[in-house]
Amino acid sequence: MAEKELKWSNGVEWGEIEHPVLGMIMTYFKSGTPCYDSYSAPRVSEDGGIYCERFCHDDGVWKDTIWIGEHEGEEEIAFG
Repeated sequence: MAEKELKWSNGVEWGEIEHPVLGMIMTYFKSGTPCYDSYSAPRVSEDGGIYCERFCHDDGVWKDTIWIGEHEGEEEIAFG
């Protein structure tokens, strides 16, 4: 099963950023908050987990992969 991309239900587009593995991807931040970090769209991996990538705007680099939870059929995920 290929990875499936989900949507942020409360995300605002920040813009595209080059990711070293994924290529040019749109990034998002939580609506109503300052944008210190932006995140890739959440995606469902082959193991059924939901993950996203975090970009740190202060350092100008991709920092980490964040595990959000197990996929239960949802199409949208909310920033916490």
